Amino acid sequence: MINLTFKRDELLKAIDYCSSSIEKKHAMIIITHILFKFKDSECFLNATNLETTVVAKTHLLEPVSSEGKIAVPASYILNICRLVRGENVVFVYDETNNVLNVKSGKSEYNVPCPDASDFPAIPQTEKEFRKVKICRIISAFRKVQFSMADYYLNKTYSGVLITKTKDENGSDHIELVTTDIHRLSVLSLKNFDMDFEEIEKGIVIPGKNYTEMNKIFADSDEAEMAIDDDKLFVKNENVFFISRLIKNEFPNHRPIIGTYESINEKEYAVVNRNELIEAIKRTIVLSSDEKIWASVYSFKGSVLSMSANTKTGGSSNDEIVVEQGFSSEKNIAVNARYFLDVINIIDDSNVKIIIEDPSERRSMPPMIIKEENDDLFYVHMVMPLRI
Repeated sequence: MINLTFKRDELLKAIDYCSSSIEKKHAMIIITHILFKFKDSECFLNATNLETTVVAKTHLLEPVSSEGKIAVPASYILNICRLVRGENVVFVYDETNNVLNVKSGKSEYNVPCPDASDFPAIPQTEKEFRKVKICRIISAFRKVQFSMADYYLNKTYSGVLITKTKDENGSDHIELVTTDIHRLSVLSLKNFDMDFEEIEKGIVIPGKNYTEMNKIFADSDEAEMAIDDDKLFVKNENVFFISRLIKNEFPNHRPIIGTYESINEKEYAVVNRNELIEAIKRTIVLSSDEKIWASVYSFKGSVLSMSANTKTGGSSNDEIVVEQGFSSEKNIAVNARYFLDVINIIDDSNVKIIIEDPSERRSMPPMIIKEENDDLFYVHMVMPLRI
């Protein structure tokens, strides 16, 4: 018999770390389980869905005399730990019959377990781990997340490109880039470096995996990171997270948006953020049930006029006064859903909008929204609609 005793809250926290990497249904039944590996006073919970792997550490209240491992059905142990009332959770594992007895308070369960040796090996790396201010790439994710393509529609663009660049002064920046073809987000983190050769070329983290990494390290300021071929390794004192990287070619965004210096040279209008959001919502009231919220934006002097037509023949119009207009009249049609997505994550009270005149290279130039402060330079591009 194997006896393991956990503090319930600590065990539940470790299981929660693993929850995103637990496969719910799979031909490999073993990966719907959590592997408990224990030695002395430590227990490591391993979970994998073959896309991501999490190893979470927790402590045993009483040390064990020998090391071992148990594969426990993930859904069972998660629900048990959430519902039981006891302060501690006690495992008693019958190795002969592969049955785990779980006790907490007045509750008791007998859970059948598979052979733990069938659990997939945890990927390892010989690459050097380096400290990274992970809080910066986590907080930045919300500004690019919505521009990723859906995995089932376009696998190549369903991730976040992380790459290194320099500004006009030669300072290192780290860029986060996403696109779904209809829009492009580029966020440059100023005075921030990730000293990896692979970042020079660029790595692409699947969007779902990036989201899970953010949840796991949400409370961390720093973490240690390594990149090895097609995998990203991130760890802190309590959690070890491994993500597959997308190896497909990501589009070269630099020729599309230009340099930051060239973007800053372009003329832009300034519109109050809250007023713009409310005006767009009023304009698309009749078309909000449609897949594409086609809307037209006309800047003339200090006035921004907005209009939208529905497939059933309805129409709407609205206008607001802008803080700063263009020197000449500008008109563009875009999907209001995309426009609202980017406005909602702008931190400034005003929105800076760039609309260039048609040229030989672009008969219908995109709408560009930019934001800059001491920590970042953000550029979002929305492709125009033909109406």
